[in-house]
Amino acid sequence: MLNRLFFILYFILGILIFVSCNKGKQKNQQLLRAEALMTSFPDSSYFILQGIALNNLSKDEQMYYGLLLAKVSDKNNLSLLACDSLINEAIRYYTNDGINYAKALMYKERIQHQSGMNKEAIEYCFMALNELGDVDKKEEQQIKGMIYEDLGNIYVSQLLVKEAMEMFVHAKECFWRCGYKDGIASTMSNMGWNYLLEGDTASARDYMKQDLMYVLERQDSVAISVAYHNLSCTYEDTDSIVFYAKLSLAFDDKTSLKAAIMLGYSFINKGQIDSAQYYFHQALTDTMMETRALAFYGLKDVMEESEEFQKAAEYWGDYSAIMDSIYFMKTDSEIKKKVYEHKVEMKVYKERIRMKIWLFSLIISCLLIILFSVLGILWMKRRKDMLQLGHERDMAELQYHIASLRCEQEKDKEAISQKEREIRRISDEKAKLCNLIFEKTAIYKEIAKLALQKNGSKKQEIRVLIEEQQKILRSTIANIYKDYIAYLNEAYPKYTEDDCLFSCLSLCGWDDFTIALCFGNSDKRIVIQRRYRMKMRSSD
Repeated sequence: MLNRLFFILYFILGILIFVSCNKGKQKNQQLLRAEALMTSFPDSSYFILQGIALNNLSKDEQMYYGLLLAKVSDKNNLSLLACDSLINEAIRYYTNDGINYAKALMYKERIQHQSGMNKEAIEYCFMALNELGDVDKKEEQQIKGMIYEDLGNIYVSQLLVKEAMEMFVHAKECFWRCGYKDGIASTMSNMGWNYLLEGDTASARDYMKQDLMYVLERQDSVAISVAYHNLSCTYEDTDSIVFYAKLSLAFDDKTSLKAAIMLGYSFINKGQIDSAQYYFHQALTDTMMETRALAFYGLKDVMEESEEFQKAAEYWGDYSAIMDSIYFMKTDSEIKKKVYEHKVEMKVYKERIRMKIWLFSLIISCLLIILFSVLGILWMKRRKDMLQLGHERDMAELQYHIASLRCEQEKDKEAISQKEREIRRISDEKAKLCNLIFEKTAIYKEIAKLALQKNGSKKQEIRVLIEEQQKILRSTIANIYKDYIAYLNEAYPKYTEDDCLFSCLSLCGWDDFTIALCFGNSDKRIVIQRRYRMKMRSSD
C-alpha cells in the first residue's frame, strides 16, 4: 500500500511537470489557413499573418507563427530582418527538437547572410545539418537541400566556386530524393551561374536549359521569364542574347526587367542606339533600385555613344544617387538590426523573470501536494499496521501449505528421476546389444579391416567402402538400429538419412577416420563437417 501511494504521488508530480513543459499543438485556425495558402498564394498568406495579434497566441503558437512568417517573407522576397527576434526565440524554444529547430536555424542563417555575416551564417547551416543528420523523410530532405543550396550561395559570394558546386550537388540529391521540383530547378540555375563564373558558358547553358525545362512544366510565368533571362546571359552572340531576353520580357515584363538591361547592351553592340535607349527606359520602371541603377548606367553609355555628354553626365548623377541610397539603406539595415537585437534582449529578460515566477509557483504547489500526500501516507500506514497481524497469520498458514506441496513435489521429482535412470539404463543395454549384433555382421568385419589402415597413408593407397558395400551397410544399420533411428527421427526431424547413419556408427566407438571410410572417403574432415551440421540442425 505504501509503495502504491508513493507511485500515485510521483504520477501526480509527473503530470504537473508534463503539463507545464508541454509545447502543445497549433490550434489557431488563422495559422493553419496561412500555412495552407503558403505554396499557392504566398502574398495572401503574408496578409493573414500580418493580421494576427501575437498577444492572443500561446507560446507554442507564437513560435509556430515566427517560422511561418519567416517562410512567407522568404517566398515573397521580403527582408527577413523583421523576423529576427521571433527566429531567435524559436531557436531557443525548439532546441534539439528536430525539424522545427533545423528550420529556425535555416532562417537565422539567411538573416545573417542578408546582413553580410557570412561566417556566422555558415555556422548556423552546419548546426542545422547536424540536427537533421541522416534522414529519409521528405520534409527533412527538402529542408536539408535548402540548407545545402544556401551554403552554395554563401560560398559563391566568397568566390569559393568549387566548394559552392559541391554544396549545389548535395542540394540537388536531396531535392531528387523528396521530389521537390522547384528546388531542383533553383539548384540547376545556381549551378549554371556557378559555371558562368568559371567561364564555362557551355556547361552553364546546359544547366540553364534544364532549369527552363522544369519551370516550363510548372507554367509559372515569372519563373519562366527569369529562366529565359538566365539563359540569355550564357550566350556571347548578340542575336541569341536578344532572342532569349525578348522571350523573358514576353512572359513577364514587370518582375524580370533585368532582361531589358541585357537587351539594351545587346542593341548598343549592334549599333541600334534607339532600341537600346528604349529598353533602358523600360528597365527604369523596375522597383528594384539595383536594376534602376544599371538602367541609368546603360543610358549613360547610350548618351556617350550618341556624343550627348551633357545627358550622359546627368544619367551618371542619377546612377550615383541611387548607389548612395543603396549604401545608406544597408547602413540603415544594420542600425535596425541592432534595434531588433536590443528588443530581443529585453524580451529574453522579461521571459526569464516570468519563468522564475512560474517556477517558484510550481515549487510551492508541489510542496503543498507533497505535504498533504505525506499526511495521507501516514494515516494509511497506521491503518496498514492494524491489518499487519492478520496478514502475517494468513501468510504463515500459506507458507505451511506451500512447504507441504514442495515436499510432495520433491518426492514426485525423485520418482521421475529414478524412472528416467531406469529407462536410460535399458536404452544403453539395448544399444550395446545392437552393437553386439552389428559386430557379427560381415560388413562390420570389413569395416574393422579397413580401420587397420594408417591414417597418414597416401590418399590413393587408402581403401574405402565402395558404393555396393555402403548400400549393404545402410541396410544392415537400418535393420539393427531401427528403434534408435526412429528415436532420432522423432527427436530431430531435420536429421537426414546420412545423419542417422553417422549417429549409429558413432555408437560403435569408431574414430572419425573409420567413420569417414564408411562414407566412402578417406578424409576425416567430412566427419567433422557433418558433426557441425548435425549440431546446427539439432539447435534449430
